[in-house]
Amino acid sequence: MRVEVCADSILSIQNASDAKVDRIELCSALEIGGLTPSFGLIKEAVDLKLLPIHCLIRPRPGHFFYSKDEIKVIEKNILNARELGCHGVVVGAHDQNFKLDLTLLKRWKTLAGRMHLTFHRAFDVLVNPLESINQLIDLGFDCILTSGQKEKAEEGIDNLTYWNTKFGSDITIMPGSGIGVSNCKKFKKEGFKYIHLSAGEDIQTIPMPDGINQKLSFLKQKIRHSDKQTLIEVVKSIKSVE
Repeated sequence: MRVEVCADSILSIQNASDAKVDRIELCSALEIGGLTPSFGLIKEAVDLKLLPIHCLIRPRPGHFFYSKDEIKVIEKNILNARELGCHGVVVGAHDQNFKLDLTLLKRWKTLAGRMHLTFHRAFDVLVNPLESINQLIDLGFDCILTSGQKEKAEEGIDNLTYWNTKFGSDITIMPGSGIGVSNCKKFKKEGFKYIHLSAGEDIQTIPMPDGINQKLSFLKQKIRHSDKQTLIEVVKSIKSVE
């Protein structure tokens, strides 16, 4: 089993590389589920040449039914990721009935070219998961990131295992949400090819000099990175021979 880490900073990518994880899902704003990272962060992440970079393409928080203007932004971001040399992109969309928007996804597949294509956790709100997996296979998607339509992947492990058994030879079913040192071996035991995690840890805030208004709301926002020691423990747990 391999490990994908969602990262929103250069430090997180470096920690993941040191821990010998297998690839990065590059995001911003992990505290709200992840948004498309900046052009500058994508370029620096790719230029590091440490790990394959899979760029999340999500223009805003919330549901995955997009307006025409939002779709234009998404498609420009797919092309940016491709031009900057990302190994893959991570996308997702549904229609107002919470079924796959097949026309849109087919176009995004074309825009992505040869990049690896992951359908993200928009999958967890679809009303017809089995039909949707077949449709994503037909569209040429490589991977589905999902918690088994539950809040945490461990809660959805029965669904995940069934989908992996039924479809795993045609598309990678990648569990994500709430996976860490304590439960990663459960997913290894069930035969998944990949797991997805963040191993997020708050960065200690710096001391502020007198005269700074420490009540400002933006100063209370948490800064996080992927904790290297946690990642080392996960990688060691799932790659050890038992």
